[in-house]
Amino acid sequence: MSGMSSRMSGRAARRAGLPALGVALLVLYPLVLPLLFSANQARYWTLSIGSNSLILGVVALSLIFMSGYGGMVSLAQASLAGFAAYIVAIMNLLPSSTATGATIGFGWPPIPSAIVALILATLAGALVGAIASRSSGIYFLMLTLAIAVGFFYVVLQNYEFFGGHIGFAQILGPTGQPRANPIAFYYMCLAVAVFAYLGLRYLVRTQLGLTFQAVRDNPRRMRALGYRVSLHRIAIFAIGGFVAGLSGVLGVWYRGNISPGVVDLSRTIDVLIIAVIGGLGYPVGAFIGAVIFVILDVFASSVEVFGFSFDERFNTLIGLAFVVIVLVAPHGLVGLVDRGWKGTKRRLSSSRAPATAGEAAAGPAGDATEEGIPAPVDPIDQRDPGSTGIGNS
Repeated sequence: MSGMSSRMSGRAARRAGLPALGVALLVLYPLVLPLLFSANQARYWTLSIGSNSLILGVVALSLIFMSGYGGMVSLAQASLAGFAAYIVAIMNLLPSSTATGATIGFGWPPIPSAIVALILATLAGALVGAIASRSSGIYFLMLTLAIAVGFFYVVLQNYEFFGGHIGFAQILGPTGQPRANPIAFYYMCLAVAVFAYLGLRYLVRTQLGLTFQAVRDNPRRMRALGYRVSLHRIAIFAIGGFVAGLSGVLGVWYRGNISPGVVDLSRTIDVLIIAVIGGLGYPVGAFIGAVIFVILDVFASSVEVFGFSFDERFNTLIGLAFVVIVLVAPHGLVGLVDRGWKGTKRRLSSSRAPATAGEAAAGPAGDATEEGIPAPVDPIDQRDPGSTGIGNS
């Protein structure tokens, strides 16, 4: 027993060491860049690569949380992030400081504006959940997509509240202009990303998080046990709206402006692509996919294959990368690495006999419990057996 417990504690220490190493590398990232690049290049890599990847990773994390732990692939997450960004702009600016004819504005400081935006984004997520959570499968996808497209046209055509197609500009965050202080803004994005990631990882291990996963796996049985399945799905949407709102707040501070282009259909597709590239069943995959997406976006103009240049053809490049990853690694890059690592451990363990049969049986179970990552879910068909996919409660 003592040998088994020591091995389990060693395994837990190794698992805790990997995230700690990752955070340490992210902390050192902006400090090392000036040693490798000029001042302007270091600023560019800090903001356009580092901060932008963290912001996109947070909104993709909200989608992965809803998919991996709620069984719902929502196409409204980019719109919820954009909604939070618009609230920040409205709360932060005065009507006299806009050039769009908007008649609403409060002139609040950045932090109170962000708090209001996060509260409203959480409520908006709950509202979207109340509308869409009773459906499933393709009906669920189409409902959330319709909500996203509808919000885009609302902000595009409404000038009084959302500034129309011009939007709002000159929106300052707590660190001022990000380009004036890129390292401070990067660390703020990193702190929010770590908070969102660790917060969700903690949540899914609580009783509420386990209930979410049970509702995902067998909603009919949970309904028979007396749980209100629809209410739990709405709660998942609310949490997803809060996390997406974090990304929206950071995004509007990063850009310094907001316009309907931030919530158009291409943004919705981008978030889905990031999540699928990283792995829909793995929270850390949100940030891995975001880094790959941003790097492809930034350096697409320099990619050339058989004399064909991808300059101004980023969608073609990301589409090809998406197809390759889906064919080679259906569960994303993190899923591919995870399966390869587990296969390697299985081969190594089979090559040597375990000390006792009890330890051999306890090993894999201990790994699964400590990992805490659910099996990736099918993003299309999440219907109950015999269900029509409409009107589930």
